[in-house]
Amino acid sequence: MSKRKSPALVGVVNGERLLGEEAFSFAVRYPEQIIARARDMLGKDADDPTLTALFQQHGLPYKLVANAEREGAASVQIGEEVYSPEELVGSILYYARQIAEAQAGGPVTDAVITVPAYFGQRQRQAMADAADLAGLNLMGLINTHTAAALQYGIERDFANRSQTILLYDMGSGTTEVALVKYSTYTVKEAGKPKVYNQLEVRDVDWDDSLGGNMLDMALARHFAAEFSDKAKLPGVDVTQLPKAMAKLRRQVRRTKEMLSANSAAPCTVEELYDGKDFQSSITRDDFEVLAADFFTRAAAPLKRIIERNSLKPEDIDAVELIGGGSRVPRLQAALSEALGGRGLDRHLDADEAIALGAGLFAANLSTSFRLRKFGMVDLTMYGVSLSLDHVVLGEGAAAALPEGAEPLQKVRNLLPFMKKLPNKRVVRLDGVAADPLRFSLAYNTSTHHGLPPGVKAAELADFEATGVEDVIKRYNTSGQISLRFEADYSGLLRLDKVEAVVEYEVMEEKIIEVPVNETEAGAGATNATTTEGGDAKADMSSEGDEKAAKADADKQEQEQEKKDRDEGDDDSDTNGNGDEEKAEEGAKEEAEGKEEGEAGEKEGAKADKAEGDAKEGADASGAGSAANATDAGANATNASSSKPATVIKRIQVPKQKVAKVPLKVGGRGWLFPALSGPVRTASKAVLAKFVAAEAVKRDIAKSRNDLESYIIAMKESLETDELMQKVSTEEQRESFRARLTDEEDWLYMEADEGEGAQQFKDRLQQLKDIGEPIKRRAEELELRPKLLETVRKQLELKQSVVKAWADTKPWITEEERESMAKQLAEVEADLNAKEEAQSKKADHEEPAFSVTEVATAWDKFDKAFNKLNNKKKPKPPPEPKPAADGEAKAEGAGAGKAEGEGEGAEAEGDGDATKPDSEAGAGAGSAEGADGDAGAKGDGAKADEGKKKDDAKAQAPKKEQAKEEEPKKKEAPKKEQAKTDETKKAKKEETKKDNKKGKADAKKDTKKEAPKKEAPKKEAPKKEAPKKEAPKKEAPKKEAPKKEAPKKEAPKKEEPKKKEAGGKDDKKSWSWNKKKGEEL
Repeated sequence: MSKRKSPALVGVVNGERLLGEEAFSFAVRYPEQIIARARDMLGKDADDPTLTALFQQHGLPYKLVANAEREGAASVQIGEEVYSPEELVGSILYYARQIAEAQAGGPVTDAVITVPAYFGQRQRQAMADAADLAGLNLMGLINTHTAAALQYGIERDFANRSQTILLYDMGSGTTEVALVKYSTYTVKEAGKPKVYNQLEVRDVDWDDSLGGNMLDMALARHFAAEFSDKAKLPGVDVTQLPKAMAKLRRQVRRTKEMLSANSAAPCTVEELYDGKDFQSSITRDDFEVLAADFFTRAAAPLKRIIERNSLKPEDIDAVELIGGGSRVPRLQAALSEALGGRGLDRHLDADEAIALGAGLFAANLSTSFRLRKFGMVDLTMYGVSLSLDHVVLGEGAAAALPEGAEPLQKVRNLLPFMKKLPNKRVVRLDGVAADPLRFSLAYNTSTHHGLPPGVKAAELADFEATGVEDVIKRYNTSGQISLRFEADYSGLLRLDKVEAVVEYEVMEEKIIEVPVNETEAGAGATNATTTEGGDAKADMSSEGDEKAAKADADKQEQEQEKKDRDEGDDDSDTNGNGDEEKAEEGAKEEAEGKEEGEAGEKEGAKADKAEGDAKEGADASGAGSAANATDAGANATNASSSKPATVIKRIQVPKQKVAKVPLKVGGRGWLFPALSGPVRTASKAVLAKFVAAEAVKRDIAKSRNDLESYIIAMKESLETDELMQKVSTEEQRESFRARLTDEEDWLYMEADEGEGAQQFKDRLQQLKDIGEPIKRRAEELELRPKLLETVRKQLELKQSVVKAWADTKPWITEEERESMAKQLAEVEADLNAKEEAQSKKADHEEPAFSVTEVATAWDKFDKAFNKLNNKKKPKPPPEPKPAADGEAKAEGAGAGKAEGEGEGAEAEGDGDATKPDSEAGAGAGSAEGADGDAGAKGDGAKADEGKKKDDAKAQAPKKEQAKEEEPKKKEAPKKEQAKTDETKKAKKEETKKDNKKGKADAKKDTKKEAPKKEAPKKEAPKKEAPKKEAPKKEAPKKEAPKKEAPKKEAPKKEEPKKKEAGGKDDKKSWSWNKKKGEEL
């Protein structure tokens, strides 16, 4: 049976827990001990009539008992043990967890579980407890119809139009119908509107006792009556025989499935009762007549939803069928009739749609997955009301309620029926004067769903909050009592907290600036000028200022009292500055006085800051400076004439604060709370005992299977394997074969699994002690010739490689070659010795050496050989440096340049003779003035020609060029600073005059040296932009002599020119250098 779809069965047979398929296989033999419909027992009492009726309708022979520790909750007695529904459902969830872990290849702990829509608070909490017992972290519960709706909408787009669909779900025991609307909602993300799909559950209806099993029971009763008539068993009711009914239920399910595709189907049961077989058949028409009431009930929830929501067939975009029971053709016809002949849709997988939707919901709750956004709005199926059972209000509390506060109501609608989930609700109570505050929760029975199935009373919880009197003693008021509740996606309502919210007043110190009269201001100014380092705060130490401060304080108090009397006057100034501003400015509005007071404070702060800055400046320049004192006094006089003088004052002002004091919550609490304490510990121990027993069982099964497999394999090898026969004698084989037969007989006839797995492990080891040596000799006999042949070929190859090293790898020394040749000889000698020793052994004897020994020794030698064979060739020695006489010549030329700074030869030799603006003049020498530029061009050209000849002979290194550039880098900034604007103008004029002369000189140079042909062409723009001349004349100077690496030297010459250029021409120099580098 595929574990993709497993039966939700759990049982205990002989103290062993059976789950899923294993329980299904034992259901016929032990019908009282294999439990089905365990989920329907959650949250119900043992005397619940709906539970008793459920077992009778489905022929389930279970014995229900009341759990005394849990106020009569239903439990099932199996043999001598009693198990709670949470333990049974927890076992099924543990089985599902095992399947998931086997598929995932790792531990699985987080889970989302689907529950029927009709589950109330008690049933949902019981499911959460079952998940806890199974070791699962319950991320949430989701209604079955919501999960299916999520699976339907996740791949569809509703941007163009919304859709309204009906989901019809018929399972094995229940039927649900949900009305769902799909639409879109818009949110802003990164300032842009984004549109996402969403689903909204509008209505849900159900029949909690109608499912596909009812059709099975209809067929089973029909065939049971027929069997009694045929077998002539008067007085025997087969429906009351658990084993007979278990056999019949299993067969009629197959018959029902066949009728969905055929007009008739057989029913055959072997030894149904008293050793008698049963054979019969039924047509589809007879079956539909037999189950006519069922099909009428099946359409009822659909009709109720249509009537409540005033739907017409054209208002419904789709009617999706899910659940195994929805495959019955007559059921589909009944639903179509209820919809006015409208067709039905089957776009969802009937068996897996709910599970897939729950998986999407779980992925959305998890942080390990990221899904596309999809809105989901589910509803509460039952309303919950809150009752205030005991509330003590203070005298006149009703009259003293704050504006907008709710009057006290004894009963409030806490969680309305069909309210969106998740939801947070807060109930606020004003005027509570004493402990305790008692309140209770109950279902709102005025809705059409009434109470959840199996719930006899509407009461849910009873709470008592204390601590109100302590709050009153501390704050002189109880404030507002807040009862905070939360209903999550799971539909579970929880009391979050109860707290008293109190607003109280505290006095805080505030520093303000208060205006003073002219006399006090004059005295303050005198003190400020005579006291060294003093400020306005120090002035308040005088007697006159103390009186003024006291008067101001009185005014402040009077103003504050007036403010307190005038309740609700938001425009009053808390600092008392409003009256003082009115005294200075005249009669104004109180709001304007407040604004002016604030402006005065800011201006006073600025004046204080200005005064402090003036004092700091006076201290820095000397306290005895009469001029500074006079200026300060004048400034003070001007300031005092335009702005009133102020003093700094500390006052106490009231401030409103809010305190949230949690209250202690007691009472009975939830009438059916989560498992906790000893009850939870005992249930955990029950399941842990099952898990440990199953681990032992698996170990025993594995050990037994290993022993059985070894016996079968070795017996076959001894008979058919030629190698095994070669490496063993006939006597050895006969002895081993007899031992294997004895162990096989013991395994099948005498082995007792109750003694544990160790007995099988011991017997397996004894057989391996005999059989493994034979098996190992056979493997050695097969592998030995192949390995020896391979090793000898490798030896010959390596010997030839070592002999060729002298020619192919001369850097391997002679000692290393001799050492490696010696090692090769030793390996070959050892191999010869091993082969000779093995030739003296028979095949059934232990070999002289093992294949592993040869392979290990060869691997060790092979690593040493490869290490030497991969030895790298050493690098060649570096080439000698250029001759010393060439270096001396280069140094002499550099010295000559350093000494002749005023001559044009230096500038031209370095390639810097013609520089932009001031640089050109600096290259010619400061002594020659305006004529230096022409000298630099004429003399510098000759010096440059001589330098090129010297460089060509000596091949001066780059190091000497760097030395030549250093003095020019230091001189360039100094010469640039010395130049004035007049020199620049004169230089430009002389450049124009000498342009013709420069062209003539360039023609002479061209005749002597070819690369200089480009220089006169590039010098032409010197009249407008002389800065570009220097780089243009450098190109032929650098390219011609530097034959070794002209590309590397060019950038080095250009780098310092970027620094020398400076000013406005940096960008032009950079762009020129870039182009030059590309050309090079």
